[in-house]
Amino acid sequence: MKELFNKKLQTCMKVYDYKDETKDVKGKSERLNAINELQNLLQDQKSVQQLIIPNLDTVMEMIEKNFFRPLPSIKKSNLAFSETGIEQEEEVDPSWPHVQGVYEFFLQLIINEAADVKSLKVYVTPHFVQSFLNLFDTEEGVERDYLKNILHKLYAKLVPRRKMIRKAINECFFALIHENHKFNGAAELLDILASIISGFAVPLRDEHVVFFKNVIIPLHKVQTCSEFFEQLLRCSMLFLTKDRNLAIPLLEGLLRYWPFANCVKETLFLTELQEVLEVCEVEKVEPIVPRLFKRIVKCIGGTHLQVADRAMCFFENDYFLSILRTYKDQTFPMLVPTIVSLAENHWHKILQESLIALKTILKEIDSFAFDDALKEDSKTSKKYNMKQSDEERNTLDKKWEKLDRTLKSTQAGYKAPDVPFCSSKLIMEYNSLYRKVYDKEKFINQ
Repeated sequence: MKELFNKKLQTCMKVYDYKDETKDVKGKSERLNAINELQNLLQDQKSVQQLIIPNLDTVMEMIEKNFFRPLPSIKKSNLAFSETGIEQEEEVDPSWPHVQGVYEFFLQLIINEAADVKSLKVYVTPHFVQSFLNLFDTEEGVERDYLKNILHKLYAKLVPRRKMIRKAINECFFALIHENHKFNGAAELLDILASIISGFAVPLRDEHVVFFKNVIIPLHKVQTCSEFFEQLLRCSMLFLTKDRNLAIPLLEGLLRYWPFANCVKETLFLTELQEVLEVCEVEKVEPIVPRLFKRIVKCIGGTHLQVADRAMCFFENDYFLSILRTYKDQTFPMLVPTIVSLAENHWHKILQESLIALKTILKEIDSFAFDDALKEDSKTSKKYNMKQSDEERNTLDKKWEKLDRTLKSTQAGYKAPDVPFCSSKLIMEYNSLYRKVYDKEKFINQ
């Protein structure tokens, strides 16, 4: 019986070329049968105790050989059904059916009562955990689900290994924040973290607060953040339920990492900003009021309708209006001139109606402060302008040109940086060539 069991394990360790269906057909079939038979053994507790547990070294070797492999690259179409009218068939990893059985086997083994903590913890080393977390970068969604379930069960069962697993997850996220900027399994790892955070005792330990400030907040700046934003928001809010004082660092982080030229991410940030504000105490918001309202005003006055509409939703919230009233000496000079201007000139009729209603609300809150804000001199109001003027832009460009000339004269071999916002690359009103070609009438009349 033992020899037959070892033979099955050896069969499961064999590697085949799964891209070519005509190669090693018999060997592949035998391998699948062996994996299925191993899964069936887990249903019998006697077999687990007499065969699997005593041979755990070989079992784990088989599992590692199947798991830790170069991840396949799956070609996915960038065009959605709505764009083409044709359903795009996603390419499936041909080796997955042969690996899936091993994942199922390992998952059932962890759950099994016979596989106790003492037996398993020997094999869950830092190297194993790191290699296991690297698998989360697979493009195969079903594989990521298995990985998430297995890691969750391991964390729940192996209490002595919890700190090590958390540390490895931290390192994984540090790489995402500072190096890779993309990781397919970020959403799944954050799902696991959410259940871990739920179990944190109150008051939070220092290491958990450090994790929040060094991992959860900086994750917002990752370019692909929108792919795992729902899970990130859940983790953020779970931390705030444990300690409301963390709301201010989170607000500061959101304002610091505010997205540029990414309307989808900007809308998501506005959603989180509103949720986090409701957790804050009004008096503690004071230090960030200027930055907070300046950002909201910029969103309302921006060119993207969806972002502007989402920013307008803040004024439907009573708690936000109480912040506005409390700090009206700071908020009115920022809000009133922009809202009045947009209420008169906004291009979208429905949003313009909302702006007119908001203008009325602001006047009702304090008509004297409203009138004073409209009388602000141009220098003060310029600070809150939505758009940089041509004069300011030209002044800044001249400063950069002067700096470039200085560096060219002092450093041999200096080459001017290829910046994306220089005048030759900008479009519309900042680019003189664009104006000549596309806006002749405006250009001639200047």
